[in-house]
Amino acid sequence: MKVEMGKIPLRIALDGPAVGDVYRAKGGRGTTKFFVIAALAGNMAHALGIDADGNIVSTTSYGVDVFACRDIVGRVPALAQMTLSLEWEAL
Repeated sequence: MKVEMGKIPLRIALDGPAVGDVYRAKGGRGTTKFFVIAALAGNMAHALGIDADGNIVSTTSYGVDVFACRDIVGRVPALAQMTLSLEWEAL
């Protein structure tokens, strides 16, 4: 017997997290409803916590394995390509 899987999606839930992935927040305090992966460093995923209105209300860091076990609920596609400009204070 064999299971026909069809075309495998570009990203599936068993993959590790990627910058821009959105996951539902679990428990905790405050108004954080979702986590948006902002950066990956080694085996750590750094995320922005957003509320139901999309406001950034928290930050967190978890091992990538924590997010790899969760279902992706959305994506911010351009986040990985976003560049912020830093303006240094005059000395």
